[in-house]
Amino acid sequence: MTWDEAIQLARTGGYWSEGADKMVQGVADAAALRENHAQPMLHNDVAGFMPDVPAYLAGVPDNMVAYAQGDMTTSQTPTITIGVGTFSWGVDSKSVMNRGIAILSLIDAIEAIGYRVQLDYVGDNKGSGGLKKIRVVLKEASQHWNAGSVAFAIAHAGMLRRLTVGLLERDADDITRTQAGYGIGDNGYLEEYSLAFEYMTSDYGYETLEEALRSVESMAQDFGMEVNLGGGA
Repeated sequence: MTWDEAIQLARTGGYWSEGADKMVQGVADAAALRENHAQPMLHNDVAGFMPDVPAYLAGVPDNMVAYAQGDMTTSQTPTITIGVGTFSWGVDSKSVMNRGIAILSLIDAIEAIGYRVQLDYVGDNKGSGGLKKIRVVLKEASQHWNAGSVAFAIAHAGMLRRLTVGLLERDADDITRTQAGYGIGDNGYLEEYSLAFEYMTSDYGYETLEEALRSVESMAQDFGMEVNLGGGA
C-alpha cells in the first residue's frame, strides 16, 4: 500500500474490505468453537458494521447490517477500555490478524455480559529523546465494532508502516527524538487501559486462531472476567 492509498483509505473511514471479510469470518469461526454459543441476531439499520450491498444499490436507507440490541440500558453499564499496540517487522501478518479476531471476539463476549467497550489503536513510539503518544479511537463504547476499519487499524501494515510512520517523518521533533530513525514501539500505555495488548515482537501465542483465543481469554480472566472464547484447553 502506498502513502496515497493509505491516506485515501483513512479518509474514507479506514474500511479495508479484505480484512473485514477475514475479521467477520474469524469471529464466526471463533464463535463456532464455543460450546452452547447463542448466535447474535442481525438486522438492517442505518448504521452497522458491514454494508448490505443489495439494499444500498436499491436505495434502501437501512442498508447496513447491525447486531440487534437487547434491553440493556447502555448508560447504566460499566465501560472497559482496551488498547491495542502495534507490531514489529518480524511478526507474521497472520498472527496479527489472529490477534485482532480474538480481540473482537473478546469484545463481543464481554459486551454480551453487560459491559460497554472502547477500543483504541496505540501507536506509541519511543526514541532516545523521549516518547511520542499516538491514539486512535476505533470503537466508542456506544458503538459496535466496524470490521473493516478495525481490521485496517490493528492488522494492516499500512496503518503502522504508512500512516504512523508518515506522522513521525513529518514532525521535526520526532526526527530529533529518534535521531532520524523510526524508534521502537513502547508499552508505557499498559497501565492506562482496563486491558492492553502489548507491542508485538513475536508470533508466540497467536500463530493459530485457537492460540490467539486462548491468549486473549487468559488476559481477560486475569482481569477477572470469566469468558469463554473457544480457544480450548
